[in-house]
Amino acid sequence: MKKTGAVLGPLLRNLGLESGVRLARIQNDWHKIFDEQITSQLYPVSFSDRELLLNVTSPIWMQQCSYHKSEIIKKLSAYDVQNIRFRLGRIPQKKRGASPPRKTLELTPETRFFITELLSEVSDENLKEAIKKALEKSLTSREPPGSD
Repeated sequence: MKKTGAVLGPLLRNLGLESGVRLARIQNDWHKIFDEQITSQLYPVSFSDRELLLNVTSPIWMQQCSYHKSEIIKKLSAYDVQNIRFRLGRIPQKKRGASPPRKTLELTPETRFFITELLSEVSDENLKEAIKKALEKSLTSREPPGSD
């Protein structure tokens, strides 16, 4: 029985998909290959004939990266990259996992009384409930002063 790679490699080459698959692997592993300082300024956008095209955020970063071209190629050699080119372009934001839960504050009895008094003049019950929920959410989702 043949290994999956032995079957898929030639198939991907014949279908013209090999470069796209390699680019997707590089993009997927990008934040593991390089540290955040680099990944926030440099991103792979195209791969063809063993050459990787990288978008760079500024001319200064482009010049800096050109000085380290051989080191970058060395880190990417496992992906069959033999040459790289740079161009000015956008860098996508790093995909983040679920954001940490926000700190919430408990409403004090005084704050609850304030909300009740504030809403006492509102006669429409639906409107009153909507305003109450918005106020409670606003007052409980803020960071306490001096918590930085």
